[in-house]
Amino acid sequence: MSSGVSVHPDCVPVFNELKIGHKHRYIVYALTDDLHQIKVLKTAAPNESYDSFVEELKEAEEKRQCRYGVYDAEYKLNDGQTRQKIVFFLWSPESATIKQKMIYTSSKEYLRKALVGIGKEVQACDYGDLAWASVLEVLLRTEVAQS
Repeated sequence: MSSGVSVHPDCVPVFNELKIGHKHRYIVYALTDDLHQIKVLKTAAPNESYDSFVEELKEAEEKRQCRYGVYDAEYKLNDGQTRQKIVFFLWSPESATIKQKMIYTSSKEYLRKALVGIGKEVQACDYGDLAWASVLEVLLRTEVAQS
């Protein structure tokens, strides 16, 4: 791996609990303090909100850090049908250190490829990118294209 970062073995089983068993609403992943491994930082109960997920990401910003996240999104199409997709997030706030941004960005694909079943991806660097309306736009973009 060119970035020298590995994915901790717990990352995939916890993701599968979200994907298959819907045991979590979201998962927040972070690099270890030595920046050599991606680990599960937090999971949330299925009844947790998108706002709670965003708050978790904002906490990283206060520490000048980046995060990865996976959110089990439920949304409605314009015709009222309910859909569900797993969304992968790379949270790289402007306040994060250059080193954090570089390592998270260069290591993203290692985690992303390990988590089979991601429906969409969002790269966010500010609160506007994290707004539910922005995420919903990404989710609906392909739904419209498929119609």
